[in-house]
Amino acid sequence: MQKKLIALAVAGLMSAPAFAQSNVTVYGLVDFGYVYTGDSATSGVKSRNAIDAGNSAGNRLGFKGTEDLGNGLKASFVYETAVRGDANDNGLWGSTGSRQSFVALSGNFGTVALGKQYAPQYTLASAVDAFNRGTVATIANVYIHESRLDNLAAYVSPNWSGLSFVAAYTNSASGNEGIHNDFGNQDSTTRDARAWAISPSYKNGPVYVALNVHQIRVNASDATTKVWDLGGTYDLGMVKLGAIYGVRDIKDSVKHSQWGLTAVVPVGTAGKIQASYIHRKSDWDAAVSDAKVSQWGIGYQHELSKRTAIYTAFSDINNKGSAKDGGQGAAFVGTAQGSISGNYQRGFTVGLRHTF
Repeated sequence: MQKKLIALAVAGLMSAPAFAQSNVTVYGLVDFGYVYTGDSATSGVKSRNAIDAGNSAGNRLGFKGTEDLGNGLKASFVYETAVRGDANDNGLWGSTGSRQSFVALSGNFGTVALGKQYAPQYTLASAVDAFNRGTVATIANVYIHESRLDNLAAYVSPNWSGLSFVAAYTNSASGNEGIHNDFGNQDSTTRDARAWAISPSYKNGPVYVALNVHQIRVNASDATTKVWDLGGTYDLGMVKLGAIYGVRDIKDSVKHSQWGLTAVVPVGTAGKIQASYIHRKSDWDAAVSDAKVSQWGIGYQHELSKRTAIYTAFSDINNKGSAKDGGQGAAFVGTAQGSISGNYQRGFTVGLRHTF
């Protein structure tokens, strides 16, 4: 009830009568912690120490709501923005609605959603990643994948005994959000582009398996990126194992072959040990040899309550294989931009996360 009252108060300040409904909920996440990155040029030297925001998950503020339309139909919306939080302005990071903003209609037929949404590839990568695509050990440091797509029309099927699928399309995937460690993608294959994706998945009990197939074509140049990924997890109780393999082929540029292995070990009822190994080989058309990079990471997370957790993680990226190819495709820890001559990248973080 408190969340609903807060949401209504904020809606009133925005002078938007459409928000004045009892089923609107406000939610968010606040995450701060210490971060060290080695061989990082972020601060102008080869290492960086800082208190950063959003280390294990992006800081955010969101509104969501549903309305029962009758006859089995339900309307819903999500409006979510990133919040910077660690600078003097303490304001919104990027434009309002920079994370997700969509409206949806659901029924026995499934769900149709329109707006800025997560790409199916992101959902798969996050599900397999032991770090849930967060901390300095995130799969995103090495495994290249889309995040959110603008102007997306998505269909989510009903669940048939664990089996379902997502189909999505956009003819204008432009925006200010690039691919993490994109290497030959940003401003060429994800902006002002058409994209489609199909992703069937099966989730039942301890088993999760998903396939992602998508294609991105730039409107101006017709440059095409073809992608497929297969991954899944299996929960044995004493350990949850995960694996993912994918190919990202950018026409007349580079072909990335990438894979990862993950493990999560419960510690008591509130803790878990996280570990992963991620590898990528990039075959550049104009290069003599293949560029290879790899990362291993280990971490621990402890739930202090249902909404508050402390975490720590360490990662080590080996760019020696990339050095043999002139540094092409070198990977970095998070946003750190270190040397591309084959140096190692190392990261460490410890922090506190709270959701509301």
